Amino acid sequence: MKLAIRIAGVIVLLLAVAVIGSYVHARSSLLPLDDEARTAAPGSFASLPEGRVHYTLHGPAEAPLSVLVHGFSTPSFVFNGLIEPLTKAGRRVLTYDHFGRGFSDRPDDAYDAARYERQLLGLLDVLEIRDPVDLVGYSMGGAIVTYVAARHPDRVRRVGLLAPAGLSVDAGSSAELLATPVVGEWLLTVFGKNILLDIMSQPENQGRALPDLVERYAEQLQYEGYLRALRRTMIDFPMWDMHDDFAAVGRHGIPVLSIWGKLDQTIPIANATELQRVNPNADIEVIENGTHAITYSEPEQVAAALVPFLSARAEPPR
Repeated sequence: MKLAIRIAGVIVLLLAVAVIGSYVHARSSLLPLDDEARTAAPGSFASLPEGRVHYTLHGPAEAPLSVLVHGFSTPSFVFNGLIEPLTKAGRRVLTYDHFGRGFSDRPDDAYDAARYERQLLGLLDVLEIRDPVDLVGYSMGGAIVTYVAARHPDRVRRVGLLAPAGLSVDAGSSAELLATPVVGEWLLTVFGKNILLDIMSQPENQGRALPDLVERYAEQLQYEGYLRALRRTMIDFPMWDMHDDFAAVGRHGIPVLSIWGKLDQTIPIANATELQRVNPNADIEVIENGTHAITYSEPEQVAAALVPFLSARAEPPR
């Protein structure tokens, strides 16, 4: 009996060493996102109270502004296929990286909706953009722009939603596991990189506007703070519980166009019906062969719907 207890103790100790060692090894391989790392970044940086934000302005300075807000894990390069058609149509386009993604700072703090709201409005303030702008959000970015528009209708002219989060999504047991203290952090730190790269390598996540998607994605995974930001966002952000915000945007009379991929397996097209239930004035466009990657897999079709919507001049009553 004593021998069995000793053996069990040794096994537990070895497992603990392996668990801790794998975590330490994964963390030690990460690089700091410092000035040297940022030399490869296009565009500019703005200093906000919560950190530096990487952004890029495209198109003529005097043109009306459209702000493109990316989603949960892919930074602002996810809009590469939309910038040219929007600027050719006479729009000025602002893209930026969320805190925790791309070349923006990665603070070790809460990643709730209020943080993303402060970042977006703070960036507009630093850039001295006071007139109402068009907000276009992709995936989680759709939830962010809806959150902002619901609370600051005076700063928003129109809202474009590309496969938006914020409505009903079955996150599954994996999300609950990753949200578990200690265990979730260990799992994401040790296995997150390979899992995410595998997801990004799937055919439904490929697109001709980003043929080097996996390489770009792998690059940001090498820096400290990215996986932490994703996990904290999963815990803090209301990814599938923003029905009141979508309804509020409708009540404010802000025009909304939502574009969905019919083959989207991440945020199902059934949510389009849910969106129209809470905001009956929202217009819906469906891309028949589109997956969740519509911004860069079907940019021509997205732009064909988005450009006329953003170019409309008539303002609704508020």
